[in-house]
Amino acid sequence: MKILDFISYALNSLKERKVRAILTILGIVVGPATIISINSMVLGYSHTIISQISNFLSPYDIIVTPTGRGLPLSQYLILQLETILGVKMVIPFYSFPALIRTPNGYEGATVFAVNINQLKIAAPAISLSSGYFPAAEVSYEASIGYQLGNPQGGYSPIRPNQVIQTIIFYNGNNFTKTFLVTGVLNEYGSFLGVDIDKSIIVPLSFGQSISSSYSGAIIIVSSLGEVNEVVNEIKQKFGNSLDIVVAEEFIQLIDNTLQSLNGLLVSAGATSFIVSFMGVTTTMFTTVVERTKEIGILRALGFTRFDVLTMFLVEASVMGFIGSITGLALGSVVALILTQEHFGLGFSFLKGLSVSPVYSPTFMLLVLIFSTILSVIAALGPAYNASKLDPNKALRYE
Repeated sequence: MKILDFISYALNSLKERKVRAILTILGIVVGPATIISINSMVLGYSHTIISQISNFLSPYDIIVTPTGRGLPLSQYLILQLETILGVKMVIPFYSFPALIRTPNGYEGATVFAVNINQLKIAAPAISLSSGYFPAAEVSYEASIGYQLGNPQGGYSPIRPNQVIQTIIFYNGNNFTKTFLVTGVLNEYGSFLGVDIDKSIIVPLSFGQSISSSYSGAIIIVSSLGEVNEVVNEIKQKFGNSLDIVVAEEFIQLIDNTLQSLNGLLVSAGATSFIVSFMGVTTTMFTTVVERTKEIGILRALGFTRFDVLTMFLVEASVMGFIGSITGLALGSVVALILTQEHFGLGFSFLKGLSVSPVYSPTFMLLVLIFSTILSVIAALGPAYNASKLDPNKALRYE
């Protein structure tokens, strides 16, 4: 018999036992559906998160902050950093915890003092929904983050030209400062550990009026090839005085972490293939018993043991293929639904994050092949037993 004849015979056999075939195929569906949904979701989140981080941090960025074990990050150190070969720009900044007064009481915020024009180079995704950025020389003007400008507490949104009262904390002390709002930012997220959506962005001159020691600095390097050289030079010059975070390494760390998570979840999900393996094995053993007389007739008609073996293996592979294809489709739909719902967890960092599952054709093909082959392997024992049946005994089987 040709392979197409075996496939046709297998399809007819499955039609004759529809309920059992459907239940077996459903058992096979579980494995591919689980694996594909997990893989597609994790890849989707990985792609989105890495893209978001890449908007916040350029791979050319190096962030330095004082450790407190050496020299403070003064203007003198900033000038020294600017002289390092390969450094294109150094952007110092201040970060102060604060409380903003609202009709419902005080709400937590961060006062972020920086040269606005330089900040837009380091974080190009920062933009305004209304108004304008404060002028560099006007220390009482401020742009506010999206959540401060669009509060969830039921009180009116804060708009440009309004005045806000702020309590700023520094060195164990606090003082009150009033700012004139010049603009409201679009929704952004976090930058350098600061939640920009709940920040008050003010000119660098405001921070300089409070302290001569910066909270940190963003170093923009001329080329990716010079990043490591600049980092080594900073370590050589300043030793343990500065903590150094390389944006490219941070992005790579996040990517590696997500890939490891994907591998772990996929490995855990792979245990669902045990369900399909046991289901196929059980079904095929039952089928062999039920079709013992049929096997005897086929042997009497000239079927060889190899033909009988092939017949049952093809039947298992057809079920495996149908179940795998169905599982891939179901897993793709499940991944789409769950990414839209963000697992139903409602974490704040996922709010407003648009995520779409990422489907890997290569991975899906591998899952299809693996699941189909697994079905064939599961049927090997029953198929071999069928091929070993004595034709005379099989014909007399009741």
